[in-house]
Amino acid sequence: MRSRKSVVRFLFSFIIFSGLIATAQQPGRPKIGLTLSGGGAKGLAHIGLLKALDSAGLQIDYVTGTSMGAVIGSLYAAGYTGDSIYQLASKIQWNDLLLNRPPLNSFIMEQKDEYGRYALEMPFKNGKLKSPSGLFEAEELWLKFDQLYHPVYDIRDFNNLPRPFKCIATDIVTGQAVVLDKGSLLTAVRASMAIPSVFTAVDYNGVKLVDGGIVRNFPASDVKGMGADIVIGSTVNPFTQPETGAITSMMQVLMNVVFFREQELSKKDVELCDYVINHPLSAYSAGAFSSFDSIMQIGVRTGQAYYPVFKKMADSLNAIYGTPTPKTLPSTPAGIKIRHIITDSLRQISRPYFSRMLNLDEGGIYNTAELEAAMRRAYGTRYFSKLYYELLPIEPGVADLHIITEEFPSFKMKLGLHYSTMTKIMLIANFTKEDLIGKPSVSYVTAGISENPRIRAGHSMIMGSSKFPLSSVTEIYGEQQKFSQYTDFDETGNNYKQSDIYFDTRLQVAYKRREVYGLGIRLEHVSLKPVSRSLFDLYGRNNYVQPYLRYEYNTLDKLFLPRKGTYILLEPSAIVSQSQKLTFKSMGIPVDYLDSVGGSTGNFLRAKAQVQHVIPFRQRNTITLQGEANANFNSTQLLFHDFVVGGMQPVFRNQVTFAGIQDASLRTNSLVKLNVNWRYQIAGAIFAAVNANIMYHSFLLQQLPRDSQKFLSGYGLTLGLDTPLGPFEFSFNYCDQAKDLNNYLNIGFRFSKSMF
Repeated sequence: MRSRKSVVRFLFSFIIFSGLIATAQQPGRPKIGLTLSGGGAKGLAHIGLLKALDSAGLQIDYVTGTSMGAVIGSLYAAGYTGDSIYQLASKIQWNDLLLNRPPLNSFIMEQKDEYGRYALEMPFKNGKLKSPSGLFEAEELWLKFDQLYHPVYDIRDFNNLPRPFKCIATDIVTGQAVVLDKGSLLTAVRASMAIPSVFTAVDYNGVKLVDGGIVRNFPASDVKGMGADIVIGSTVNPFTQPETGAITSMMQVLMNVVFFREQELSKKDVELCDYVINHPLSAYSAGAFSSFDSIMQIGVRTGQAYYPVFKKMADSLNAIYGTPTPKTLPSTPAGIKIRHIITDSLRQISRPYFSRMLNLDEGGIYNTAELEAAMRRAYGTRYFSKLYYELLPIEPGVADLHIITEEFPSFKMKLGLHYSTMTKIMLIANFTKEDLIGKPSVSYVTAGISENPRIRAGHSMIMGSSKFPLSSVTEIYGEQQKFSQYTDFDETGNNYKQSDIYFDTRLQVAYKRREVYGLGIRLEHVSLKPVSRSLFDLYGRNNYVQPYLRYEYNTLDKLFLPRKGTYILLEPSAIVSQSQKLTFKSMGIPVDYLDSVGGSTGNFLRAKAQVQHVIPFRQRNTITLQGEANANFNSTQLLFHDFVVGGMQPVFRNQVTFAGIQDASLRTNSLVKLNVNWRYQIAGAIFAAVNANIMYHSFLLQQLPRDSQKFLSGYGLTLGLDTPLGPFEFSFNYCDQAKDLNNYLNIGFRFSKSMF
């Protein structure tokens, strides 16, 4: 093996010196061009090659790239080093950025409750469902790259970058290759990697463009045309068709169809290269962004293998022509003065409301973090399917801010699928309409179709001003849930069905997209009846009014499986004006009217508090600390107002989760719960979690059966997968007091109002 490597190195060295002898007769230092192929996630391997080039001191003069090669190549052309690109790529959450998952904390408080609950969103336009040109807009990805391209925002001719650069896209109408070398660097790269049906097409100077890999995935001819004397090509795709058996996924099928024609065209570009470096990535697909770290390591190893070749070339050229000046990022001021804010693409949303959400002033000086936050604030209104910005240079340190938007049609349909051990399978459909009643406002109806059905209709409207951000929130909610009865954590065999419907309306003020102060009132009807007849059955119903105060604080980055942030809910309330009736039946025959069962119907106070703090550490680990305290300040009204403890997901009325016991295993009028969850990201979207919780309950004079314990301790072990359809979680649980091992399955985004 060593002798084989020695032969290969000798051949490379011979080729190098032969090339240098030929080029040494030319005036001036030979120009070296670098071409980076497309290949989706596999293109991240190019970064390892850049590290090797830099370590060897080999100066690259021209860069071309397609798709992911355009992304990596553009950063290198802008002046970033291979190592800095590696560090940046290592910190990016690729799946979240590509799947267009803006963090929850960027949304206005009125929108947080509905965001992130659905697997699919489809707008209606002219009474018909509108299909986007791609599945993903990748809003967050381009905000990130807007930040990275900031040092070269004022360079509109790519020949003036530290390393001249070109990238390739495809005209979606003619199917012809389009060479992009002027205008917005972000828009050009965005167009070059717009894989058809995966990412939306890009409008570039009036032409709709998609991924250049369709027609020219390895643009060596372009770097040659720029003046390169020596061409180094880096590819992550073999120049042969894969065997039929190797195509095993939908993404592989799509990529093979898309790039079928390109395979033949690339062979001509390969002939123009002096060195073609092929990264061994046959085990990975173009969509394997969850394996970004492994892919980059393969690129690093490939770069290390070629380092001796690059080093000899650099040393030879430097000996003849001297050491060249390093290419670096241009220096730009920390803040840019915004002369004008251009919003020429707005159609539906009112400009005053948009300006209020943007919160930027003409004449103000802003850095990239502030501009990025402004885009998220505007995007957080949920009016837009696309929103990003360009800085149009006017003079040094001064630019116009051009905001490019594409608004959602005002009517949208959202779909989701959920299954849990408690609710069973549920199809969730949502219909949302903006500005139906007042402006700006959002109205929606959500239905959960299941043997335990749900329905929810709501309307929220933004009022007030930036100093007093008042809004109104109104909601009608109904659910029907079957559950088992338990005695000492053992199922009795008696099953009941609870039906609940309420009307809720409140006024609230929301500050800085993270906290709300509200005052509201809820009118609720609850009924309870057995699913099947038994020896003794209880039927009941209750109507009551619940005025409440509400404080909510939310900086979580995700609704489900958050990685960082804090959530606080404080809700003191009163239960008043109850109208309750209970009937006791034996074998279906009423034997008494037991209005005394469940206690009196007098007024009483109620309090609810939830706290959650999520701490990320060491990249793959997340610690979640939770605390919950609930109390009915009475000792007898248990049937309709008690808290129902058990299960891993809060999926029905008054439920408090507790790892270790089954759903609805315990009913209590008061409790304090503490929970610690450690989640570890095993690989990509696969994770494991360990849960430990304790609870002290029934401390407000509640009468319990003899030998009942007020202290509970339980544990859970979860294996899960975070997918665009929602989390897939399978859990094993154990409770010290119940002394029973049980399991729980959750699939998808749940239909539930509770955070945890």
